[in-house]
Amino acid sequence: MKKTKIIPIIILIIGSSLTAGELSIFSAIESHLSRYRQKIEPEDVQIVNGVLQVNLIGRRTNIRSQMLVGFFSTGRALYKGNYPFKEIRITIHYSLKESQSESLTASAELVSKLAGGQLNSEQFFAKLEY
Repeated sequence: MKKTKIIPIIILIIGSSLTAGELSIFSAIESHLSRYRQKIEPEDVQIVNGVLQVNLIGRRTNIRSQMLVGFFSTGRALYKGNYPFKEIRITIHYSLKESQSESLTASAELVSKLAGGQLNSEQFFAKLEY
């Protein structure tokens, strides 16, 4: 009987710590993105199976630069904090005649190197073959 009471409590604690982690990383990413006049909402940042997913709104003409801003801003947040993410996925949502999106995933190590100045944007995108 004790096991059945403990399991829901453990699930509740783990779930609340993920929410706190999402809010913590959200604030750091939002702060850096605001320097580039890019706005995000808390629901735009999600952690799924160790992958940090960030959704941005963009125009079709600047997908590459928005990807760079997204990865760089996320990398700065990772660089300043200690977050255990394996990968970072940036998704840019844009509209032409209908809504479309483009996603790109990079390892957390690669994103940290970009944010730390160890890679420039061309080297970063070349490693991603983008």
